[in-house]
Amino acid sequence: MSFTVIGPTHPFRGGIAHYTTLLVRSLRASHDVQFFSYSRQYPHWLYPGNTDLDPSQSLLTHEQPSITFDALNPLAWLKLAREVKASNSRLVILQWSTVYWTPFYWLFLKNLGRPRPRTVFICHNVMEHEPNWLKSGLSRRVLTCADFFVTHSRWDRDNLERWLGPSRAGAIRVSPHPVYQHLNQAVLSKAEAKAALGMEAERVVLFFGFIRDYKGLRYLIESLPFVRAKLDVHLLIAGEVWGDGKPYHELIARLGLTGSVTLVEKYIPNEEVVRYFAASDLVVIPYVSATQSGIVQLAYGFGKPVVVSRVGGLPEVVEHGVTGYLVPPEDSVAISHAILDFYHHGREIEMSEAVRQKRAAFSWARLCRTIEELAEPEEL
Repeated sequence: MSFTVIGPTHPFRGGIAHYTTLLVRSLRASHDVQFFSYSRQYPHWLYPGNTDLDPSQSLLTHEQPSITFDALNPLAWLKLAREVKASNSRLVILQWSTVYWTPFYWLFLKNLGRPRPRTVFICHNVMEHEPNWLKSGLSRRVLTCADFFVTHSRWDRDNLERWLGPSRAGAIRVSPHPVYQHLNQAVLSKAEAKAALGMEAERVVLFFGFIRDYKGLRYLIESLPFVRAKLDVHLLIAGEVWGDGKPYHELIARLGLTGSVTLVEKYIPNEEVVRYFAASDLVVIPYVSATQSGIVQLAYGFGKPVVVSRVGGLPEVVEHGVTGYLVPPEDSVAISHAILDFYHHGREIEMSEAVRQKRAAFSWARLCRTIEELAEPEEL
């Protein structure tokens, strides 16, 4: 079959770029895929981080686009619509994650004309992390232009169905977010990883990824005094801060944790990611709100169990007491209990093995099968 995929790849950073790239790679194993990627995606003044470019030297997350185009230029989207309409693609695949893309997607979809190839939004977040009525209204307007939708959780499917109405329920498919194993290339022992990071701590808990308010890092930091009252545990935080990082520094100092926390405030390049996960025992994802999380699947890719808040679709991918722990959101005490249970009962080996055994349920092949079904009329 022939597919068209539209989305970012290297040199752009972040989970959507990694995801789009790995999706293209997986589909190209069995199908003809034309991949349209961007030469620009966000104006500098709008992007909350330092830059949207990936400093990685290793191109583990790169697939050669068929064409790159200026995603900030409406005329480029009109030209893209003409090219896709003239192709023989059975399905056009778009990434939905933020309301920012609504005018460009609307312009593209409206100009595909009729008849047109089937279109599907892969919905990473049906609703924004910081929603409001305007964002919701714009999102619903452009989403209704697509034929199909793939969500990564039943929770997000239900949100989408409420937005679109019951008449569109049959157009929604659920396929779990695939596991990220592509960065787990180097064989690195814990001792080697800690040496590379300049760490000597015996027990290490990791928070990884962009640091934003909704990710609840403060509750993990606040849990550490409860943990350290009973056990010597070190917190490793690695990720670029979106916003003001000063409150985190102040909280760490106020709680007397300066020597017990390593804070690496930068985007972690591909070739360095393995150090952080190899050095850690447990990954904590204390989100206040979420639909799903690529960090869970990144942790699973490294065979690491997780502590995850019971928000959004996250409980659907973590088996409590088996592949990790589910805790209430905004609950530092519950986080501390999970961390202490992990260490006091020596659960690392059994949980890591359970994670490795369950990775097959989160395969890219499973997502590709879902997409293939949407392209086959007889399967609908």
